[in-house]
Amino acid sequence: MKRKVLACVLACAMLFLGMGYAYWTDSLQIDTAVTTGELDVRFVDLALFGQYPDEDGWAIFDGVDGDGFDLADTRWNNKPGSYNKIMTDEQKEAYEDRIVGYTETAFAAKLVNARTLGQPIGDNDYVSGTWSSDKIEISVTDMYPGYAQLFRADIVNPGTLAARLSELNVALNSYSNDDVKDMIGISLEVMREAGAEVINLLDGETDTFFIDGVEFVRLSALEAVYSDLQNNELFLYPSQEKDTFRMDLILGVAMDPDAAGVYTTGSVDAGNPNGNDDASTQNMSAAFTIQFGWDQFNTPEAPVPEA
Repeated sequence: MKRKVLACVLACAMLFLGMGYAYWTDSLQIDTAVTTGELDVRFVDLALFGQYPDEDGWAIFDGVDGDGFDLADTRWNNKPGSYNKIMTDEQKEAYEDRIVGYTETAFAAKLVNARTLGQPIGDNDYVSGTWSSDKIEISVTDMYPGYAQLFRADIVNPGTLAARLSELNVALNSYSNDDVKDMIGISLEVMREAGAEVINLLDGETDTFFIDGVEFVRLSALEAVYSDLQNNELFLYPSQEKDTFRMDLILGVAMDPDAAGVYTTGSVDAGNPNGNDDASTQNMSAAFTIQFGWDQFNTPEAPVPEA
């Protein structure tokens, strides 16, 4: 009897042992991690026009001695140590000395909420500490007929995704009266580094005036301007070529000389033929905004906003 029970126990033990080794297993595993890129377009290198040798002409046309003020091809930008300076201290002093006794016109331009790029761009063109911003603020005070001011900046892409300049909007935010709106003019040109033009506000505009050969379009002709721009790609990544990683911007603001007296009394020789009152254009103001719209490079064409 004992012998039978022992055999049964041994049989059960062998049965459980077999069950423990009866199955084989295996597995496959994929570990996945993703990061998103960055679309990041900024202004850098804000200054008066004329800091590069190929920027010929004046930065300020003030009429002093019948001429304008230029920077004499002096290289100047917003790298570390020169944050929000648009000209050297020596140049500023030279200009202030120039206009003593003629005018009290003043101007300023700055990068708003500026931050450093955080990385170099181009072949030592912009170091990681170069100041940059999404917004530029410009002011000119005590303008007068025949005065013009030119500013310049670069547009760069420190992000990882190519950006396409898709639209340009110009909005006239405020103005004292229609005469001021007609007499104040702007010029805006955006070019690739290689010199090919991307935008020119003067294209197709006929309501313009000239100061020393430079053309400006009146604010009255720019109300609610919308420009639909396609296939204007600003590359930084993966390309670092000089003609694709940045664009050059030149912005001008001016007041019509109006010597013929269309809006003002004009010159003494004109004799105020239209019976104008200069009070309508003195101590007045105007403000406008220029906004650039950027898409990532692969975005389909955006519809033009309804009027």
